[in-house]
Amino acid sequence: MNPVLDVRDLRVEFPTAAGALGVVDGVSFDVGPGETVALVGESGSGKSVSSLAVLGLLGRGRIAGGSVSFRGEEIAGAGPERLRRLRGAEIAMVFQNPMSALDPLFSVGDQVVEAIRVHRPVGRAQARERAVELLREVGLPDPERRMRSYPHELSGGQQQRVGVAMALACDPELLIADEPTTALDVTVEAQILALMRRLQREHGAALLLITHDMSVVARMADRVVVMYAGQVVERGTVAEVLSAPTHPYTRALIGSVPTVHTGRDELLTVIPGSVPNPADVPDGCRFHPRCPQAVERCRTEVPPVVRTGEGRISRCWLAEDAGRVPAPTGAPGTGAR
Repeated sequence: MNPVLDVRDLRVEFPTAAGALGVVDGVSFDVGPGETVALVGESGSGKSVSSLAVLGLLGRGRIAGGSVSFRGEEIAGAGPERLRRLRGAEIAMVFQNPMSALDPLFSVGDQVVEAIRVHRPVGRAQARERAVELLREVGLPDPERRMRSYPHELSGGQQQRVGVAMALACDPELLIADEPTTALDVTVEAQILALMRRLQREHGAALLLITHDMSVVARMADRVVVMYAGQVVERGTVAEVLSAPTHPYTRALIGSVPTVHTGRDELLTVIPGSVPNPADVPDGCRFHPRCPQAVERCRTEVPPVVRTGEGRISRCWLAEDAGRVPAPTGAPGTGAR
């Protein structure tokens, strides 16, 4: 089955006083129909920039190379009119901060109605009926009354439910959720994730989930793409990656999440340091300054992307030294299943 979204060797640059700065370097992944794929990594890993590149929302940045294909159509470098028709109708986004994603000057109802009428040839009355139905579908109590509410009158969880309703207003084929629960407490987070999972099944949309939390990946995703310093460092099914990670960075991310089996006095994994500035990435493996398993080779030589199993890849000398098969040329994080 052909993927809904197929990103290959994506490179993104932003202009600086010192010249173009690359923040995404050769990223590849795909998302199949009805599938959930998670892009995971710390802040600064390039996961949000990669997702914004899909919709042409890079601001001053630009796609410097690679391919972004939606249902077989190349959309990297598409014109403003095509991107306007694409956003909301075919690809929709749930943003990280619901309060900043909603316009404080307009009621919730007006904003959901606008999301419908921009892409659908319906009258205002019909659009309002659909908006009430959407607000009810995402679990807002008394949706007719909430149509008249302004964003500041809603809680963070209710605002995010409105954001989900707006994203689903035109039944998009692909939903991108960029850290959709970061600003929410754990109880509301669980509710929003359960809501998105249910609505995705009911609407049949593919979901690209951006997160830094491996526990969210475990609950939501079918496959996971681990990013670090603008590159894909590991990719595979969630079951495989969580049970047998092949990259030290993936292991560290998993070890930093407490589980029901974590003892009260048991220490979680702490990753020293921080993701490097894109203007000053280290030689060799980009993770080596923070890696407890780094050797001299890691500091001087760039590790290849190797296949570590069916549909799995890893960017690590440990995987290469274990005798794995190099991944196909031009496919760092190849989308082949």
